[in-house]
Amino acid sequence: MRHQHHPGWISPLATAGYAAKGIVYGIIGFFAATAAFGGGSQVAGSKDALRSISSSSWGGALLVIVGIGLLAYGIYRLLGAFADIESEGSDESGLAKRIGYVASGLAYSALAVFAFTGAATGASGGDGKESLAARVLDLPFGAILVGAAGLGIALAGIFQWVKAARGSYAAKFRLNRFASRRRHWIERAAKLGLSARGVVFVIIGFFVVKAAVQHDSSEVTGIEGALRTLAQQPYGPWLLGITAIGLLCYGIYCEVLSAFGRWHGREG
Repeated sequence: MRHQHHPGWISPLATAGYAAKGIVYGIIGFFAATAAFGGGSQVAGSKDALRSISSSSWGGALLVIVGIGLLAYGIYRLLGAFADIESEGSDESGLAKRIGYVASGLAYSALAVFAFTGAATGASGGDGKESLAARVLDLPFGAILVGAAGLGIALAGIFQWVKAARGSYAAKFRLNRFASRRRHWIERAAKLGLSARGVVFVIIGFFVVKAAVQHDSSEVTGIEGALRTLAQQPYGPWLLGITAIGLLCYGIYCEVLSAFGRWHGREG
């Protein structure tokens, strides 16, 4: 990633966005952990996480707050794609990342709409992934489009692993504010969180590609489906438990990034 000069107005978008994203992933990780370790019966996806917020005390107000954060993150990602506020550039690597930002921005903006709608209706809407895939599959070359989307999701998962292995996530932080021991634990959380998210993305991408090959939209799944797939494997509770801890760590990573991202100012 190239050196970034973020405008001052970027900070509130990124701060609110990563805070909301961390809450969602934290809830997903919590449900996965309780399912893995015997305290719960089911895993959750992003919309399930929002539904759980709606069922809590002051659920409607909390959903609106989280929805604002998710919308802020969606806008932040779209700005990264079209205004290149992350300074990714226009070479092959930069363009690939910016295309990913488009997908992320649209996905989180849609999740924000779900949160706002849920605040008014009790978050009772469906996920819509399968129906969207069905509509795309009915288009000319629809299977190719769905397959390409699946490959893109899987590649995004692999990129999470590369990011964890190379430590490139550190470019987003102002880590010199932390003592070395605390910095060590933040980096551990980032590596484990990104690795777990990568596993989930690769599984989701696999099922989207499978849907394209079989021309069957029912194969499309999201985070909850990916976690169920892990749970059904040999040593499933262990696999699910490790991934759940990783997703909790990813939520922590997002919250630390919200508070100490480089957009807050220069390191000094």
